[in-house]
Amino acid sequence: MFLGSPTLLGIISTTDPNRSPHPSLDPAPLIWKPLILSHPSWSLHAQSRKPQVIPKLPFLDSFIPSNLVFRDAAPPGQSRVVGGYKCEKNSQPWQVAVINRYLCGGVLIDPSWVITAAHCYSHNYHVLLGRNNLFKDEPFAQYRFVNQSFPHPDYNPFFMKNHTLFPGDDHSNDLMLLHLSEPADITDGVKVIDLPTEEPKVGSTCLASGWSSTKPLETWLGSCVNINILSNEKCIKAHTQMVTDVMLCAGELEGGKDTCNGDSGGPLLCDGVLQGITSWSSVPCGETNRPAIYTKLIKFTSWIKEVMKENS
Repeated sequence: MFLGSPTLLGIISTTDPNRSPHPSLDPAPLIWKPLILSHPSWSLHAQSRKPQVIPKLPFLDSFIPSNLVFRDAAPPGQSRVVGGYKCEKNSQPWQVAVINRYLCGGVLIDPSWVITAAHCYSHNYHVLLGRNNLFKDEPFAQYRFVNQSFPHPDYNPFFMKNHTLFPGDDHSNDLMLLHLSEPADITDGVKVIDLPTEEPKVGSTCLASGWSSTKPLETWLGSCVNINILSNEKCIKAHTQMVTDVMLCAGELEGGKDTCNGDSGGPLLCDGVLQGITSWSSVPCGETNRPAIYTKLIKFTSWIKEVMKENS
């Protein structure tokens, strides 16, 4: 349980694992963590795995376009928070599902604004709020269209279309603001979370959450995982891609706990404060000595406030 006003600390993302980022090393492809959906029925694909059809969701018919397609970028069995647990009902009321070409996570930081990962960029978005289960309508459930999206201007637009990272690639500034068509109604199941006011400390206990699912035919419940902030040096040693000062390194070096596909853009709360947004990692998720990367929100608070002020 959090006391006082919780604060948003970061967001999660990953890339497509079709190729190893470093041929000379053991395979450790980096992935984005969105999932792929299709309508009228939703299908999940994972590399060589045959598509599995998810039952039609009637309550989404009114706003999911018939040509909407999302792909699961993770290998079989790696499309969920690893080593986590089902989030307590309504315990993450700022968590949203961002539906575009992919299923991503997001965070409500203002009744009219959601923050997510820039690599989740698309031309059309819908946002689901107040949900604990994406396959079931619920009392606090709301949905909103997105009027406009604002990827960070310094994010490399190449990665909005190509989700494979290779050695030396710089995936900094993986952050995007979404302006909702109308403000969300603030209830017990839908709440905003504050931006951070100070940097998280190495060793801080953190909670990451997302919408990933283990099996396509399972209901998609909000999943939570407890991980720790690590020094960026740990991630520099773990990955061949650039790890910069606008990124947070988080996870467990012994492995077994991690975010995964479907979690991109979701929140990382450290000691009850929002500090990061899920960005990228290696696959399989939760590997030993392979902590994940989160966008470090404290580095972007001025930009976030400026965009919100100029476009509200």
